[in-house]
Parts: sequence; structure tokens; C-alpha cells
Amino acid sequence: MIKTIEQKVVKFILERKLISENDRILVALSGGPDSVFLLEFLLKYKRRFKINIAVFHLNHNLRGKESDLDAEFCKALANKKKIQFFSSSKNVKLFAKRKKISIEEAGRELRYKELFQIADKKNFTKIATAHIADDNSETVLLNLIKGAGLKGLSGIPEKRDKIIRPVLVLSKNEIMDYLRRKKIAYRTDRSNYESDYQRNYLRNEIIPLIKRKLNPQFDNAVLKSSEIVKNISSYIDKQIEITINDVVLSQQKSLIINLKKLEESDTLLYGDLFRAIVQKYFKKKLENKYISELKKLINKQPGKMIELSNGINAIRERDSIIIYLKKLERNHRNQVQLKIGDKKQFENKILSVKEINGTEFKFSTSSRTEFIAGDKLNDNFIIRKWKDGDRFYPLGMKNSKKVSDFLSEQKIESHKKKEQLVLTNSGKIVWVVGIRIDNRYKITKKTKKVVELCLI
Repeated sequence: MIKTIEQKVVKFILERKLISENDRILVALSGGPDSVFLLEFLLKYKRRFKINIAVFHLNHNLRGKESDLDAEFCKALANKKKIQFFSSSKNVKLFAKRKKISIEEAGRELRYKELFQIADKKNFTKIATAHIADDNSETVLLNLIKGAGLKGLSGIPEKRDKIIRPVLVLSKNEIMDYLRRKKIAYRTDRSNYESDYQRNYLRNEIIPLIKRKLNPQFDNAVLKSSEIVKNISSYIDKQIEITINDVVLSQQKSLIINLKKLEESDTLLYGDLFRAIVQKYFKKKLENKYISELKKLINKQPGKMIELSNGINAIRERDSIIIYLKKLERNHRNQVQLKIGDKKQFENKILSVKEINGTEFKFSTSSRTEFIAGDKLNDNFIIRKWKDGDRFYPLGMKNSKKVSDFLSEQKIESHKKKEQLVLTNSGKIVWVVGIRIDNRYKITKKTKKVVELCLI
């Protein structure tokens, strides 16, 4: 039985290529049966795999004296095995409260953060965690209940970045039987038997009932099913990546999704596509309700805007959907004053105004630099966003035009239209910044004072 369990893990490691020769592996050791088994196994097969091993323990400080005894046990075990021991102590409950997340999430976040910091600092090539088949079943069920997509139903990956999970193929019963037969000591976390947490409730109440009434090999069945889903998910991910490269154009803090090209892809992929786009470019996760809103936006009129989560907005344009980061209003000023000779910043743009020698200047072909007649202007300019009712005389026109109409005629996209700046003098617009000057301030043969406007 002992040999069979060991060979099962060896086969899993080799098939999934979890360990390479000369790997330096940092083992996450809680002191519980699963992590103790993992350490014992890796030490026994250390020579075969040609690896070096160290352990890390995080004291969560959730169970008072019991937590301290767990830490002492792990340290003693590392000393006994003559391997390097790393540890850290964190107030997980306080961290969870500050971040407004569950105790479980807080513990996981802190644990991985510490593991990666030590691995990077001490040059460990792999981080081994003791997730088992039972953990995978709990994860898949939790994700199914919460309405997760394919990723959630794929279960726990056997490897991700530096993390490997060599014993994911084993059940709790197999590990407990192994430790009992070899008389290997471990720590028991009694809080695991309390059904206060969601995962514990599944572990203690629901899954035993499923095994008793429906399928004794439930964990093995879920592991096989999650593997199938994982392969399907991997294939879809590749298709989505191909589609993203074809339909998405990234521009600084915004993304342009080409709707004509999007129509060529399968509509069934749209949900996962939008989720992947936001995750890839903004490193943020979108909830299902926002994914649904994005899909509806495809059929809305140009100019329709929706607010997504995490400070992200999306707007329907003529032939595209723009997804962009929403700016914080408290960082915005209504306007900035500047005099001739000044160079000032307004939001993320820098504008300079200066008088130049009227006999030496040359007109620029760049829309970022303009020259105007300053004979009828005073030295005080204001830069601000345009607002409803603003009018000016576009260069070459005798009649005034609403700035809003002018921007529409220039086919300025809706999300950029809202951010358009104007430069004024004595309450009159002299420049729709970066696009067109006012005809009243064009340079003529009679111009004596030439002012250069430059968007840096």
C-alpha cells in the first residue's frame, strides 16, 4: 500500500513534469497530515529527483497556543530532517478585516506572498504546496455553486508559475493511511472540523453525503472531470488569445475593440473574451453582471457608456467599443490659468504659450503647435475642458459652430470627446487644443504680435 501510494505520486510528477533535475524546492509546511506527507515523500525521493529541499511555515495566529505549537512542530521537524527552515508570523484576522476579505482568502494571500518573497530572495526554483484531490473537489464545488466559468470548474492546477502540487493526485484517506502505517506524527487543526467556513461546510457536511449516497470515488471523479474541463479551457484560451490579437488595439489607458472584426468570431466566446481582455490589459477581474453589460453594449447606439467595476468604463463608438480606466474626479481641476511665457500642466497634458518674433516663425505641420495673432489678446489664458454651449469660429469659417458639433464632425470618439481641452482668452476660445484654432485669431499680413501655442 505504501509503495503504491508513492509510485502514484512519482508517476504524477513525471507525467506532469512538475520537478526538474537540480530544482531547489521550498515546501509549504503547515504541520498537518498533507504537508507532512509531502515533505516526507520529497525527502525520500530527493536523490532520485536530484533536488534540494527547504521548508516554510506561516503562523496565522488564529488558534492561540495551538498556532504556536504548530510552528514549534514544523521547526522541530525541519531540524530533525536537517533542512533549512523559514518562518513568518502574521495577524491574518486583522489583515482580513483591513482588506475586507475572508479569513481563508487572507491566509492564502499572505502565505503565497511570503513564499514567493523567500523563493525569490533565496533562489528557490519551485514552491511545493500540499493540495490534494479532496481540496480540488471542494474548490470545484465552491466554484460551481458560485457560478464560476470554465476556469473555476478546472479545479486546482498542478502547476502555476513556480508553484507545484505533487500530491494533488492523492485522497485524504490515502495520505492518512500512509502516515498511520509509517507511524509519522503530524498536527491536527481542529478548526477544520468546524463547519463555520464555506469550504469546511462542504468538507464536513456535503461531500461525505455525496460519497455515502452517490459515489464513494467522488474525489477521483471530480479530478478526472476537472482535468477534462481544464483541457477544454486551455483550448478556448488559445482561441481567445488569437481573437484578442486580431480585434483589440491598445492605446495607453484604453482599449479599442474592433466590432467588425469581432463579428467574425464566435458569439459564444464573447463573455470569456471580454473577461480575458480586462484581465490581460488592466489586471482586473470583471464580475459576470458586467460581462453581460458589455455584451449588450455591442447592440447599443454610439455614445452609450456603462460603468464597470474597479474604476473601468466602456463606451460604444461607431465601429468599436472603448474600454478605459476612469479618472478620479478629485484629482481634476476645473481650469488652469497661464500667462504668455508660461508652461503649465492640466491633467496629463502640458501646454506652453509664448510670444515669438513675427518675422522668423514658420507654420508647423503638426497639430500640436499653432501660431495665432495676439494683437487683440491679453496676457491671461485659461485652459479647461469644453462644456455645453461653447462656440468658436473654426479656422476658415465665417460663422460660429458649437464645439460639440465640431468634434462630432471631426469624428472624435465619444470617450475622447469628453476630455477635449480648449484654450480661452477673455472668455473666447482661441484654440480647440490639438485640432483647430479660432478663425478670429489667424495670422494675417497686419499681425504684429505672434503667439505660439504648443501642446508638449
